[in-house]
Amino acid sequence: MIGMEMAEDIRINLVRELEESPIIIEGLPGVGLVGGIAASFMIDKLEMELAGYVESRYLPPVALLRDGVTQHPFRIYAKGGVAVLYSDVPIAPALVYDLSKKIVEWASRIKAKQIITLAGIPSPLKEPAVYGVATSKEIIEYLKSQDVEILREGVISGMPGQVLLDCAQAGLPALCLLAQTPGMSPDPRGAAELIKVLNRLHGFDIDVEPLIQEAEAIEAKMEELAKQTRKLKQQEVKELPMFY
Repeated sequence: MIGMEMAEDIRINLVRELEESPIIIEGLPGVGLVGGIAASFMIDKLEMELAGYVESRYLPPVALLRDGVTQHPFRIYAKGGVAVLYSDVPIAPALVYDLSKKIVEWASRIKAKQIITLAGIPSPLKEPAVYGVATSKEIIEYLKSQDVEILREGVISGMPGQVLLDCAQAGLPALCLLAQTPGMSPDPRGAAELIKVLNRLHGFDIDVEPLIQEAEAIEAKMEELAKQTRKLKQQEVKELPMFY
């Protein structure tokens, strides 16, 4: 069976141990690249260290270079009790189901405290806003207490939606933060809004002003990844409204 072969071919490799029961934050490419931009900024500002990587024959066959040294395109960073999943390449729709299962199985095995997915929700409105959804009423009430507006109706597709479903099935607490974003172009301002909410939820002290000031440079740097992500999103079924 293809699905079984794909699942068996996805490997999560750690190069150093994580702290016990970490919070896992998933920031993979999606609408506006808000999740990926926020994850990358967090990794940099919190001075997180490389903790592992994800490999699969179904990911694009590329090696990233940093100062001439190769690295995997899908990496795991960690510091303290937080681990961040970040990818420099888009995730093909055909890989989403099995990749999500693998991530949630791994998170359950290491007794993760919570999984947070970061994503964007398309909107023509320009004012910043972040919405929250979760796997339990208890988490919803907590989000409300932190002044996070709840997205009450709609559809969340792609990795964020699948991860929420798999976490609910596994009994693993999870939530998704969705930043309002105008479209598929890189949106550092939407990413900054996500980080502001994470600061409130988990006591981070990340200054987002540099992210906003460097918005144009970040947009230019991330545009190629945005183009690749747009192509993959066009392959997905459009019968329902898609939030990411």
